[in-house]
Amino acid sequence: MVPEKYRLAAVGRFLLEQFELRRPGVREWTPQIEASFRQQAEAELVQMERQLKEMEIDDPQYWQRVRRVVDDIVLPRYAKVVNDDIALAKRDYGIWRGGDLVARGTFALAGFILGIIAVEVPYIPIEAKWFPAVTLLAGPFFPDLIQGWYRWRYRRKLDELVRDLDAVSGTLETYRPLSELTESMRADVALEPRERSH
Repeated sequence: MVPEKYRLAAVGRFLLEQFELRRPGVREWTPQIEASFRQQAEAELVQMERQLKEMEIDDPQYWQRVRRVVDDIVLPRYAKVVNDDIALAKRDYGIWRGGDLVARGTFALAGFILGIIAVEVPYIPIEAKWFPAVTLLAGPFFPDLIQGWYRWRYRRKLDELVRDLDAVSGTLETYRPLSELTESMRADVALEPRERSH
């Protein structure tokens, strides 16, 4: 058993945080970009494995499984999420004219007109005469609201990936081959006499 800090969900969250530091510079997901992310993940995994060995927890089979999960689950799903976000960003998240100054002015005018309609139509229960001013001031921020919603959705997909890794982590520990468990126990027993002699 590895400490919680080195379990699959924690490792996956850490790797995704490291990937996200480089993510704003990625304009297109290419095989070279994927290879560099894979290389970065491998370097981080080697460092984590080294830290566990320093704590006298040596479990190479665990790290092989972690590497398989990173290669088969984390990187492909991260690539899909990033590709989707890049495609949306290239289309300016579907915002008219990319939310430039003219678009923001138009959104302000549209908000003002909708505010007037909302106050004047008797079927809408808004009686405050200042309501059109609120929609006028809120209109220019409509593109920011849309981009914020897409960013929130992007982060939610990354969080879903980490939750799935937590479920996979439980499965990996529960259905671990007996041969690996006995090897880990032998390693623990071999360490115990040294610990007692100190």
